[in-house]
Amino acid sequence: MDKVFYTIGGILVFAMGLWGAFLCYLIVHASFGGVVAIISLFFFPALLGFAPWYALFAYGDFLPLLVTYGGMAPGFVFFWLGYKSDKSS
Repeated sequence: MDKVFYTIGGILVFAMGLWGAFLCYLIVHASFGGVVAIISLFFFPALLGFAPWYALFAYGDFLPLLVTYGGMAPGFVFFWLGYKSDKSS
């Protein structure tokens, strides 16, 4: 049963990470243009890390922040459940 929890947790963390990166890319693209957005993917990834905070303070949009940083919590809960069920076996 622990493998099921680990798998669900991994899928959740991966999906939230991709969705958060996509939202951050869209924020940078809307704010600075397409060239800077593409360059930030490879050379300035910290810009993508600040993008959810920028969206919150500039536009009042909390969804990118919730997805990028808060979206990992359900995945970690499943990792914890997998750890606890593996330990009890």
